[in-house]
Amino acid sequence: MATFKSSTFGKISGKHGTAVAATRKDGLNILKVYRVASNPNTAGQKNQRGKFGFVVKELNCMRKLFTVTFGGQYGINRAVSLAMKTCVSGEFSDFKIDYSQVQISKGNVPVPGSYGINNLIKNTFKLEWSDSELLNEKPDDNLCIVLLNVTNKQMVYNQNIALRSSKVVEFTLPEYWSKSEIHTWLYFSSSNNKYFSDSKYLGIITN
Repeated sequence: MATFKSSTFGKISGKHGTAVAATRKDGLNILKVYRVASNPNTAGQKNQRGKFGFVVKELNCMRKLFTVTFGGQYGINRAVSLAMKTCVSGEFSDFKIDYSQVQISKGNVPVPGSYGINNLIKNTFKLEWSDSELLNEKPDDNLCIVLLNVTNKQMVYNQNIALRSSKVVEFTLPEYWSKSEIHTWLYFSSSNNKYFSDSKYLGIITN
């Protein structure tokens, strides 16, 4: 890469032989070796673009959640990045996503050592979890439950539904979700909702 003062040559731009001229933010002109852009339509690049679009489409209904757990309106970008690394299989245009591997939150807030979910009546469920101060679990941490209907691309976000110290909570599914398979996660947040735990996938429930 060559550099030169624009007062010597005047303003130079564009391609010059095997080099291309550019101006940096500090006003310095530079000459760089011109490289032809790689083919954007190779099988690998098409596959990667298709994979990205597939994950965005699948997770877009959870965008509201990701603004909380991954920090702002671009939180979905973090969720998509994580999912592309761990959850997607197949090739263009036949991708599949393993929802049991989807992470909806990440952080250092402790998660319970054990937890379980049971169907009480019809669309009502009970979630129970352990509570141990030895693991630095704070009683006023908030429990959040996330329900995802993949068929309808709809989410129910039960934010701060209970305190950690409660050890048990009941929640319901929408009646019109009847006979649908619902993916279920939990995570804990600090009392001020600034810090989070890694999410835990609870499995598929039906009503």
